[in-house]
Amino acid sequence: MEEHGTVVQKKERTVVIRAERTTSCDNCASKKSCHSGVGADNEILIEAEDLLGAKVGDRVVFSVSAGSVLKAGMLLYLAPIVSFIGGVVLGQTVITGALPGYNADLVAGVTGVVFLALAFLGLKGYGALSERKGSMRPRVLRVE
Repeated sequence: MEEHGTVVQKKERTVVIRAERTTSCDNCASKKSCHSGVGADNEILIEAEDLLGAKVGDRVVFSVSAGSVLKAGMLLYLAPIVSFIGGVVLGQTVITGALPGYNADLVAGVTGVVFLALAFLGLKGYGALSERKGSMRPRVLRVE
């Protein structure tokens, strides 16, 4: 997806771009979380990788790959659910057998919550790693 915006802050290899929400934002589940609280409700701030040397005030075209959006959505929504369900099943079948004196439903629930917490910790680590690599960050395509 190509979008347009104005550079409002320059960092080392990245820029912060103020862009207007478009119709593609309307269907996004994360549309509320990318709002910075600065400016109007239809504006968002996006940090993008800048290899072209854009300056503050420049009008730029940036791209968010559809693959990155799908990957992020799958990770953020599917991974915790699968981890929780896997933890419950594992707790119900395996761990309950190892702890015969405990309530099987309680053991399964606790195991599910532990796996859910581990999934969120894993996602936090993956987010930090992808942030360092910049693999899922939008990129500036051209300066207008």
